[in-house]
Amino acid sequence: MSSLSSISKIASALAANQTALQVTAHNVANVNTPGYVRQQVLFEDSGYSTIGSTARSILQLGLGTDVQCVRQVRDIFLDKAYRHEMGGLGFYSASYSAIEEIEAILGELEGESFSGILGNFWESIDELSTHPEGDETRGIFIEDALAFVNRSNLVMDQLKNYQTTLNQKVINLVDEINYIGEKINDLNDEIQRYEINGDQANDYRDQRNALLDRLSSIVDISYKYDELGCARVKIEGRDFIYDGEVFEIGLKEAEPKSLLVKPYWLSTGDDVFDLNETISRSKKNDRGELKSLLIARGTRQANYTDTNNQAHYENSIKPYAIMNAQAQFDVLVHGIVTMINDILAPNIGLAKDPNAPYGLDGIQHYEELFVRKHMDRYDATGKYNQETTTDYNSLYTAGNLAINPALLENYNKLGLSMNTVDVADDQVVKKILDAWKNPFASLEPGTSTMLNYGEYYNSFVASTGNSGNMSYTEMDNQRLMVNQIDTERSKLSGVSSDEEMGNMMKYQHAYNGASRVITVLDEMIEQIVTSLGIVGR
Repeated sequence: MSSLSSISKIASALAANQTALQVTAHNVANVNTPGYVRQQVLFEDSGYSTIGSTARSILQLGLGTDVQCVRQVRDIFLDKAYRHEMGGLGFYSASYSAIEEIEAILGELEGESFSGILGNFWESIDELSTHPEGDETRGIFIEDALAFVNRSNLVMDQLKNYQTTLNQKVINLVDEINYIGEKINDLNDEIQRYEINGDQANDYRDQRNALLDRLSSIVDISYKYDELGCARVKIEGRDFIYDGEVFEIGLKEAEPKSLLVKPYWLSTGDDVFDLNETISRSKKNDRGELKSLLIARGTRQANYTDTNNQAHYENSIKPYAIMNAQAQFDVLVHGIVTMINDILAPNIGLAKDPNAPYGLDGIQHYEELFVRKHMDRYDATGKYNQETTTDYNSLYTAGNLAINPALLENYNKLGLSMNTVDVADDQVVKKILDAWKNPFASLEPGTSTMLNYGEYYNSFVASTGNSGNMSYTEMDNQRLMVNQIDTERSKLSGVSSDEEMGNMMKYQHAYNGASRVITVLDEMIEQIVTSLGIVGR
């Protein structure tokens, strides 16, 4: 009876070490699998049989060994720290990319810069003041004005197109969030189904953890596991996955009549993000790529009219990188365009100004240099068509500008003389030069520092660069934190080929040892039976 009992114990050792070998082989096979966490076998005693006692102790005999569990070697605190910092990295990476794109559109770091075009335009005006009657100087002036308009329109169009690109990224990320939610919910069901039956579901847990890692970089999440091992996930403090249900996110207009979209909860209609709150590290709300994209993109295309009201600018324009760039850039373009136009083709509000300058032919042509694409400067009665914020076509805004075709065809119509006698009169050009040098606006509404056109653009570029530097610094710090935590996670959870080969040898020797004991017991029993001579009776 003792030999049979020993066989049972050794058989349990064989089974336990066989499981350990299988787990080790599984680890080795997945050494390069992204998101895989190494698994470890924990053994436990099967139990004990009491065979007697003494005055000081109970005599017990071990009944073998069992596999207590096959666990994943991971640290939940490192996981939480990693996902928190990944949210910050996603936020500041998207923010820095947006600023970097704005700088690339302006071309100040490489390529043809807008400041170079602005400088050429200024030089052509200065040259025009020496020979206002010359066809060559007039031609250069109009050609440089054309380059200025084309580049201004291009900058605004590219900023608008980048908004559209970011908008598509927002749509894609929302789709990905919903997909991740469905996958995690399905994995919850799979894990629950396997583990209720006593099977291991570690590979499914790896998949779920990889999805949580990815989700944490897109949005700010919190999560916990219920008593059945199912993950409950919240986004921005709102339930996203709860008790087998996924509360999906939809998309709606970012603001009325806007082509841009924003995410909202389909279940309640509430916005996913409150973008009116101040975003800061101290508030711990600077998390997630999606939020950063929305802040960088804004809610619509902005222009110079958005700087007319300080409160509106502070609340609805300044927080959004691209909208702020559009508004500030357009203030410069609008300022230059209207300044020159009002000198060349002045108006007195309700009609043309009788003191308008003359062309080379001695006629007051009232020809502006920059025209709106779909609206004339004056109506049929000679009344000036005013700019109105509700009518885009009425605005002298980048993207809606062109050079007056009448001046392109005939330089003589360019009104640069204040009398019909002296065609070399430079009063008009000097008036433009003086206006160019004089302060015309502040970079932000409400600030007291007024800047001329050159100073304004330099301040605009410097402000954009400072924002980029701040985002880059934050991004770099976040990347450092993520890399440090990920290194610690990898040390703990990653598969080491050398370590696994050592484990394989250990379990193989243990398995071989147990097998040898079985063989010896088998030989002993066979010898006993043979010696008794009762075989075959």
